Amino acid sequence: MTQKEENYLTMANVTLQVLNANKSIWSEQSVFSKIVTDIEEDVHSINSAINSAGIKSTGVTATKYQTADAAINCAVKYSGLAQIHALETNNTILFDELKISAWSLERLTDQQLIPTLEHIYSRINALKDKLKPYGVSKDDLELFQKHIENFKQHKDQPRVVIAERKGFNNAIPTLIMELKTSFFKLDRLIKIWESTNEKFVRDYENGRTVIPLGARHKKDGTPPAQM
Repeated sequence: MTQKEENYLTMANVTLQVLNANKSIWSEQSVFSKIVTDIEEDVHSINSAINSAGIKSTGVTATKYQTADAAINCAVKYSGLAQIHALETNNTILFDELKISAWSLERLTDQQLIPTLEHIYSRINALKDKLKPYGVSKDDLELFQKHIENFKQHKDQPRVVIAERKGFNNAIPTLIMELKTSFFKLDRLIKIWESTNEKFVRDYENGRTVIPLGARHKKDGTPPAQM
């Protein structure tokens, strides 16, 4: 795990503490609540990978399972948000069409998975304007499409046992990327409480400040960054 990744994980843990301390404020907001759950799951997966034997603080090369995992995570996450839209518009056909799970996608063959992911992307992309209130941005969809293309390029690599997903060091960069997508959404959704819960918003924004742990003793006046 690189120093930059460690810094980001520290920020995520601190921000989660702020979110959990203020759960009564946001728990009824379904879109916000779903994203917080996604963050908790990704942080848990990263911590599990760190605690596994043989973890080293080094960069890794993209692998077939990593690219597939990233594309599947996007498909499940954005389909879930689109399902909320379907429920709110009483569109049961759309809701059923988007009823997918990581479990079902992971068990598809490569020949089945690629067109399935492309279909999911096309369906969500067609709804992009309607999904903006749910935190699905143009950048999110571009990232989703990029993950699909990456998987297509790596699909001829040897398969990795499904049970080992997210248990290796080379899963960490993918999970960090997913965290960045989730925090990108929360950074915008947090504005919901800008006028009613200023302290909550301020504490959240302070938690989102990334302090470079490897440079904590520097005194160059460079302000910390949000990521």
